[in-house]
Amino acid sequence: MKTQITTIAAAIAFAISTGASAQFFTGGSDSSIYQSGDNNTNSVTQWGTQTSRIHQEGSNNAGTVTQDEISGVATTQPGRNKSGIEQFGYNNAATVSQLDKYNDSYVLQSGSGNMATVDQTGTKNVSVVEQNGSSNDADITQNGSYNDSYSYVSGNNNADTVNQDGSNLDSTILTYGGYNVSNVDQSGFGHDSYIKTSGSYNQQNVTQSGAFWGSHTSSIVTYGNGNINTVSQAN
Repeated sequence: MKTQITTIAAAIAFAISTGASAQFFTGGSDSSIYQSGDNNTNSVTQWGTQTSRIHQEGSNNAGTVTQDEISGVATTQPGRNKSGIEQFGYNNAATVSQLDKYNDSYVLQSGSGNMATVDQTGTKNVSVVEQNGSSNDADITQNGSYNDSYSYVSGNNNADTVNQDGSNLDSTILTYGGYNVSNVDQSGFGHDSYIKTSGSYNQQNVTQSGAFWGSHTSSIVTYGNGNINTVSQAN
């Protein structure tokens, strides 16, 4: 999974660096916004040296980014947080909050009524959310360091929730279909979760905790409808 996440991180760097009117500084904050459509809104708050890109095409989309190395304290140190948001369609909303440094987040939403919330606190966390369809909801929380989360949805009315609290935690969720729910809760060190769902009305729940490196690995692959899978791993 690390290889996949590394590839994703490279994609984030590319998406952010190729934003409209991109400029990079050794100090201060850098934000670039490009919009095509009607009634789109954006809000960007940056403290310190941050990079933010927002690209929206469609109507009634909303993007919100908050980046802060030390809450409420302006700094000029290089290489801090990076956020990229791309939304195509209408009534999509993405909110990204990054506190501390070297965190990467990329949100891509295509369709209507999708919502994505990413909250990163710590160092060198990576989050990627891709949602294609309508009325999907992704809620990603990362607290710690070197945590990786990838949430991909193709369909309608799906919900992904990922909570990572610790270090070197990996989560991948791939969802195809409708009305599926995936919940991942990881705490401790070195845990690995993989969920793939194809169908409708399925629910996947994974809980991993413990302090021993690489102690827990979970893989759930579901095809069909109305299935419920629960994995709990602790030490």
